[in-house]
Amino acid sequence: MGAGLYFGEFAIALGSSRFDWRDLAGRVALLLVSYAAFMVLQRFVNRVAVLRRASLSINLFVLSLLILLLLSPQLGELHVAILPGVIVAAIFLAITIALQFLDVVVFTWSARWQRTAPVPIVIRDIGRWLLGVLALVLLVRGFFPGANLNVLAVSSLVVGYVVGNATQDTLGNLIAGVALNAERPFHIGDWVTVSGHTGVVVDTTWRATRLRTRMEDYIAIPNSSIAKEPILNYSRPTPCHGCTLEVGVSYEAPPNKVRTTLFAVLAGLSQVRKAPEPRVYLRTFGDSAMTFVIKFFIDDYEDLDVIQSLVMDRVWYAFKREGIVIPFPIRDVRLRDGRTDEAQQAADELAAKRQLLEGVDLLRSLSPDEMGRLAAAVSSEPFAVGESLVRQGEPGDTFYVVRSGRVVALAVQSDGSEVPVAHLGSGAFFGEMALLTGEPRSATIRAETDAVVLAVSKAQFAGLLLGNPGLAKRLAEVIETRHADRRAKVDAKVVADAVSAAREPVLDRIRRFFGLA
Repeated sequence: MGAGLYFGEFAIALGSSRFDWRDLAGRVALLLVSYAAFMVLQRFVNRVAVLRRASLSINLFVLSLLILLLLSPQLGELHVAILPGVIVAAIFLAITIALQFLDVVVFTWSARWQRTAPVPIVIRDIGRWLLGVLALVLLVRGFFPGANLNVLAVSSLVVGYVVGNATQDTLGNLIAGVALNAERPFHIGDWVTVSGHTGVVVDTTWRATRLRTRMEDYIAIPNSSIAKEPILNYSRPTPCHGCTLEVGVSYEAPPNKVRTTLFAVLAGLSQVRKAPEPRVYLRTFGDSAMTFVIKFFIDDYEDLDVIQSLVMDRVWYAFKREGIVIPFPIRDVRLRDGRTDEAQQAADELAAKRQLLEGVDLLRSLSPDEMGRLAAAVSSEPFAVGESLVRQGEPGDTFYVVRSGRVVALAVQSDGSEVPVAHLGSGAFFGEMALLTGEPRSATIRAETDAVVLAVSKAQFAGLLLGNPGLAKRLAEVIETRHADRRAKVDAKVVADAVSAAREPVLDRIRRFFGLA
């Protein structure tokens, strides 16, 4: 009866002579033209992400404002409730737009500024909807005091029951999403493994949680499935993550030597945590190799692949330097004279070493026989880019000649920073004072590219000095000449400091270091 009365009043108002049809037609035409112009403008405005998210609410809000601006007199004449209803709709849409902007400012921009994980979308939506419903109820009570909201509540229950039965899976995902956000087994930005998929959590919506895998693929997993599955979180309670690698070595390598080499590799990488300490285990004796397990810890699971690859790179170079063989089970059937080939390779290698050593001015005082013996004794050691060959301040007794690649000499400042002082290529050498006098390293030498160096140790050089007493004197003269040339290039104060710091002749220091009479 109420509805019939309402439509009856509406029909009477339309048939009333008070209605100016020409004026109404003109206002409606102006309304349509204005709305069409706004639609064109909105296509450009929607390029802004924030405005694009609220595009529907903004569209309806502008339409309601145009209706109020152009048709308010006519709406008032049609029925007493129509004009307040449009006003309520306009205010409600304005509140909706404000809540959407507030959501972006509080939960997106502030999280970006503070560098914290954003709040999941499902929680933000629930909060925004609750505030919107509260605002709508207050508006209805304010503009329509006589409205019976109990009828609306009963109708909502009936509609909710029907919709709930029809969308059980969707509601299950919604409830699971709310439960996941209440329990918080993971946060946005965490690396997790769930339902057989590993990735970083991008967001949690009403229906699903999205992961971004290492292959930059996105996977949407229903919340109800996640609630039933074990969740492995690599980022919490701490981002520290343990890694294990396996490497096989020849049975000819002593296990303790292998462990020492592996520990040295891990200690030289800043990406490997010092605590918890790395560990190395001998796991199995296989058919062709002993298997060692390397366990170490990193700061962020996201860097796992890069750091594991770096560790394996450094292990290969370290094993090459230490003569530790990584065997592989193959059968190589060839018809050749193995002894002839090996002898030729050894002769070529010896000639290449000798030629490189002859280019070092410090060693030019060696006789041909001494040069040959030294070339046969020195070892060729590979280093990976970024590896430190020597470190400033550390003791040493080895002299190096760059065979291939490039290294950089770095001076370590008091604040721990490193300043490049020289770039050394093929044929350059360093460490002569450590070899001959045992002085601590005066600079850190680091490989700028993959590099191979000839390493001349104290033990290899001692045989030459013991067999040739005059060699120590000739080497001391070369070093003192080089130091004099260097001092000529610096100012007087530095010269005075250098002279006062080097009172003891170089020859006496060489003799004392090698135990010569």
